[in-house]
Amino acid sequence: MNKFFWKELQNLIKSGEAGLIATFIDGDFSGKFSLFDKSDRLVITEDNWISNIKNKSKIDIDYFKNIFKQYKNINQPILDKFSSQNGEVEVYLENLQKIDRLMLFGAGHVAQPLAKIAAMNDFAVEVIDDRADFNNPDNFPDAEEHHCQSFAEFLDNYQPQPGDYIVIVTRGHKHDYDVLKSVISGDWDYLGMIGSKRKVKLLFDDLKEEEFDLNRLEQVDAPIGVEINSETPAEIAVSIMAAMIKRRRSN
Repeated sequence: MNKFFWKELQNLIKSGEAGLIATFIDGDFSGKFSLFDKSDRLVITEDNWISNIKNKSKIDIDYFKNIFKQYKNINQPILDKFSSQNGEVEVYLENLQKIDRLMLFGAGHVAQPLAKIAAMNDFAVEVIDDRADFNNPDNFPDAEEHHCQSFAEFLDNYQPQPGDYIVIVTRGHKHDYDVLKSVISGDWDYLGMIGSKRKVKLLFDDLKEEEFDLNRLEQVDAPIGVEINSETPAEIAVSIMAAMIKRRRSN
């Protein structure tokens, strides 16, 4: 999913408009559905609409507004089928205001299982890491975006938004510090960083010296995750996911 689409989506979320996100899952993509394919998305509000497909200008938006109209007030995501020209198309429908995005800084051993279980819990996953041998679709098949670039380069164009869950699991102390420093003042829903208590204290002390808001620092989940005596990468990922779900359900 391209950056331009995500910017449009975040703008819609920020505007507070009620709307519907339709993700095309499978089926017969013919007739009115012929422009779409698996995993394509169409977002519809009362006065606006966006899509991630390249030829979106050809979409018969009035047709889709009419067939999705009955779903505009759903509280929980649902899976439904719609008639196409030669069969049916399976579509996953969810409320616009319920999209959460996992911004995963680091593509190491903890990041891989975390991306998988985050996708299972309806998070849109984006992985940021400049190592192509780590950050790729083979290692992260459930991620919607693979930003194979330096953290600094990505952060130059990234502004945390409501609905963003930021997890910092990079490969080094300096990278952790740079990412944390860049995003901490943003409008995220959750921010967590991996590391020992000693490492976290050192990073926080550095940020305090730069006069960052102490209340903001206290909101950072670090050391990250719910305490479950986790040891393996998969167990650590479960503890992080538990912390993210706890935050999501407290909103």
